[in-house]
Amino acid sequence: MYLCQWSLDVQFGKLGAALEIIKEWGAEKKKSSGFAKSTGGVVYTGYIGVSAAHIVDEYVFNSLDEFEKALADMAQPQFKPFAERMAQVIIPGTQKWQIFKIIS
Repeated sequence: MYLCQWSLDVQFGKLGAALEIIKEWGAEKKKSSGFAKSTGGVVYTGYIGVSAAHIVDEYVFNSLDEFEKALADMAQPQFKPFAERMAQVIIPGTQKWQIFKIIS
């Protein structure tokens, strides 16, 4: 199994808006993409030792193939508005995926 974390930083004062977008986007991902095969869907923000403007959106997939298919599904047209809205609040260049292999 693989823990897949998408993280990003948002502009000052935009945390609430970013979390709302992620919530709506997450619901659509679970409804109409390979993210439906994942477990988790946990979202958290920085608190101590990391900026409060740092967001992590976390999923667990059984295989890297499932994860890659879920990412490919993000090219579907229903996801474009979420990406466009997120582009208005994110700090460019801060988004990234980190993938961890779960061993126990």
